Amino acid sequence: MNAAIFTKPAKGLILASGFLAASSIMGFAQDAPVALGAQATVPLSTLYVSAPTGSASLGGHTFDLSGGNLLTLGNGQSATFSGSWAGATSAFLLLNTYNTYWWYEGAVVGNVTFTFSDGTTQSTDLTVGGNIREWRTGAGFTVNTLSDPAAANVWTGSAQPGMGGGTAVIDMLTIALPSKTVTSVTLNDNNTWGALQIDLAGLTIDPVAPQASCNRPGNSCITPAAQNSQAWKWQPLQPGTTVNTNPHANNADKTNHKSH
Repeated sequence: MNAAIFTKPAKGLILASGFLAASSIMGFAQDAPVALGAQATVPLSTLYVSAPTGSASLGGHTFDLSGGNLLTLGNGQSATFSGSWAGATSAFLLLNTYNTYWWYEGAVVGNVTFTFSDGTTQSTDLTVGGNIREWRTGAGFTVNTLSDPAAANVWTGSAQPGMGGGTAVIDMLTIALPSKTVTSVTLNDNNTWGALQIDLAGLTIDPVAPQASCNRPGNSCITPAAQNSQAWKWQPLQPGTTVNTNPHANNADKTNHKSH
């Protein structure tokens, strides 16, 4: 057998195993659901029939709906959620309006403001018919459509009979963030007239993928050196030992094949 035949595939296997090792120690971006807490006082069940509950996956993201309540803001009101979300790249809000009569079409009724650890802020306006709409789309004379691609429907069901019945929705607004540490998120209702309210059912922030940390030879987590960094000789010492030994030493002769 010609050993040269195995030269290229073997190299490929080494590279592949290196990338597999790297992937095992790389981090991945994850949703960071934010509990709405005591500020949320209106039970979702009073508006929706069989509303989502608990740790709910909506629009491909996880939200903490375990409190069972949504936050409702009237004219001039606001709510702030404080924390520390490092390297945040996106925020996802379950947002709708209530009493969204047709005359609010195109009106800016509020905003979402993010404050970062460096003292800067970022604000996104909430525009009726753009990125926010009526929760009970089965109602008449209300703004029931969205035109901003950043806002999308993630749940459709029915409104409680006591709320008028008909089709009811929960929409998700996606806001891109600049990979900074978010220290607070504030939802503001800037509307000054009428009965319109802003409803927040959930909030999730996406941090960036954690950067891999390589403190072993090779100083790399994305090359074949990653495989070497996980080798037996670099592992922690076992109790009662002073040096590491190769656990596969007895199989060394099996790796030294002769060509035929």
